Amino acid sequence: MQTGIILNGKRLSGKYSGLKSDLIYLGSEFCQNLLPGPEEFGRALKAFKKPVVLVTPFMSDRLLKNIETIILKYSGRDNKLEIVANDLGLIDLVRNKYASKAQISLGRILCDTLKSSGDTFIAKYLAENGITRIEADSPDVASRYGQFGGVSCTYHIPYSYMGVTRFCPWEKCWVDKKCRYSCLGADKKLTSRLIPQPLHLIGCGYFVSGGKPAKTRNIDRIIYQPSC
Repeated sequence: MQTGIILNGKRLSGKYSGLKSDLIYLGSEFCQNLLPGPEEFGRALKAFKKPVVLVTPFMSDRLLKNIETIILKYSGRDNKLEIVANDLGLIDLVRNKYASKAQISLGRILCDTLKSSGDTFIAKYLAENGITRIEADSPDVASRYGQFGGVSCTYHIPYSYMGVTRFCPWEKCWVDKKCRYSCLGADKKLTSRLIPQPLHLIGCGYFVSGGKPAKTRNIDRIIYQPSC
């Protein structure tokens, strides 16, 4: 079982360079402003001295160009870059231009979106895009994709994703605008009599406390998400 931690791609602290984990997830599935640029990704590779997985949300065309630069600069046939993707355009880009250089893991947003599709559609989509890994943080998603042979699962703890927004609750503007990274170091707990348990606002994602990993055979990687 591999273990790792997910870190935002901006303002990384030097204290993370000595983390006892098998790999680093770098970026965000829920905000494009927390993605590393090409130089930041290169610095992370040198600092961590362990595999770094690029984590991405749905994003603008400008960010797609940054991802393409990272693929060209830091991946190859012998060291495929692993990318967690939630953007259909990015998946299409990798399939058509960089299948020999990058490997896609289907992100939590897309996994949740596609899970209600029929078995035939999901199996075909995974096969056509060469996807053999998915990201999950709830037992139902992990078990849903566990039905498809050869698909491994990364399980995220201790939060379960509930929703995402492109209107940043921290900056009070759309994520395409200039970001001051005011979400970093912050975890806002939201409570209401209308919801059964508190929501955690982390970046542009809304989460509930998820507890322990699901017990399904396809889980071979556990990723811990700090609250900030």
